[in-house]
This record gives sequence, structure tokens and C-alpha cells, in this order.
Amino acid sequence: MNSIGFYRAPAPTEPLRFVDHTYRDYSRFLEAGGKLITHKKSTDNFPARLHRILSNEEHSDVICWMPHGRAWKILDKRRFMEEVAPKYYVNKKFSSFVRQLSGWGFKRLHQKKDFGCYYHECFLRGVPEITCLIRRLPPGKGRTIPSIDCEPDFYTLARLHPLPDRTTKSEGLPSSEV
Repeated sequence: MNSIGFYRAPAPTEPLRFVDHTYRDYSRFLEAGGKLITHKKSTDNFPARLHRILSNEEHSDVICWMPHGRAWKILDKRRFMEEVAPKYYVNKKFSSFVRQLSGWGFKRLHQKKDFGCYYHECFLRGVPEITCLIRRLPPGKGRTIPSIDCEPDFYTLARLHPLPDRTTKSEGLPSSEV
């Protein structure tokens, strides 16, 4: 109701929007001469911290990379929010964490092998430097509908273009005060 007491009909609904799964492979970005555009918080922003979490073997029973290294999955939401997330983030609720993922452009997969996994084209196992290319998205216009038929097939992509083998125990960005 408005101030006069009349009911205002809701605005017409917007057309359905589907998730855009266009995928550009950044696995060879640095080798191809790509330039990293860093800013003062790019080594300690949300994606950089997430990469450090995934690169830490201590958390592999709670959150892990998928075999192809282009997507990752939270295996135990409760333990992630109680044991892992508080060391890196101030979020108390899983829904807030997922909202942050969306705000940074991470997309959720709905295919059989990768069901429930998240990915971003600049978020790859063994290539933490390129997380500085991830920027927060401007506010959206509501939810998008999954588009399963358009999701990338990371297993085929991994066979055709494997990730660089740069994994070491000290993998990740320089640690900073969290």
C-alpha cells in the first residue's frame, strides 16, 4: 500500500535470465605474456584468501579442488563455516559466503561430475597470481537460472589444455595478516 492506502500492483516481471557460462581459458595467460593488473588489496581480497584455503592441505577434507583444477567444492558446509572460514573471513553464515562468491563472479555447476562445485575462469589450481584479475561485479538484477546445457566440460578441457604443473607445498600468494 502507498501512503494514500491504495494497493500498487507489482512491476511486470523481468524476462528470465540464464547463467552465462562463457569460459575463456586463463591457464596459459602468464606464459602467453598476459599482464597482471594488481591493486593494493588484490593479494588479500576474497578470491586470494579462498585460493590460500584451497591450497592448504589441512583443509582438503572440508574443501577441495576438483581433479581438473578448474573448479572446487565444499565437502562439509558445517565444518567449513565453523573451522575454516573464521580463519580467513568474518562471515558467520554460509549464505553470506555464497553471496560473496556470486559478487566476485563465481558460478555454480549443476553437471553430474561437478554438481555443487564453483568456478571462475581466473581461479585455477596452481596459478594463484591470476586471482588479481578477478573483480567484484556491479550489483545484479536478481537471480539467474542455471543453464546446464551451456556449462563448460572441465574434464575435456583438462585433457586438451592441462593446467601448468606448478604445485608445491608452499603454493599460494604471500601470506598476510588476515
